[in-house]
Amino acid sequence: MLFWTKNSRKRRLAAGSPPAVQVTLEDVKLGVLRYEAEMPEGINRKSLLLPDGSLDLRRLSRYLGGVSEQKFYLSRETYEIFEEEDREIPYFLDLVQVAVDVYVEETGKLPVLKPDQPHQVDYRLLQREHYLKEIPPFPLYITDQEMLLSHRPKQII
Repeated sequence: MLFWTKNSRKRRLAAGSPPAVQVTLEDVKLGVLRYEAEMPEGINRKSLLLPDGSLDLRRLSRYLGGVSEQKFYLSRETYEIFEEEDREIPYFLDLVQVAVDVYVEETGKLPVLKPDQPHQVDYRLLQREHYLKEIPPFPLYITDQEMLLSHRPKQII
């Protein structure tokens, strides 16, 4: 078994592994779009997710010009991609998006702060009604794009 392992490693090295590259958020977004365009129907960017919520950049190496050791994170609910320093945003987007969707489905109302911020999600309401267990440290807003959430207030309805 050891002999086979050594030989397969030698073959991989001889075949040449992709070069190491530094990429930007825009590079990754374009790479993901190209990946999705080439995949069969039904395969999307969620197939690139690793268990920690980051994207498998090795699978994007042909679109990025090489392999990057950087980390980029994907929101499972909104499909938005984030840099490593913003890795908490997709976690909270996913958590609150599910809570908002269930709340709207069950009550027919939007869980927003009333007169002050008509599009900002009311975390206290969702928590009080047992839809949300953890409150994000930043505001989220309901957008005009299929009631998806955003952390950017300029994208509101």
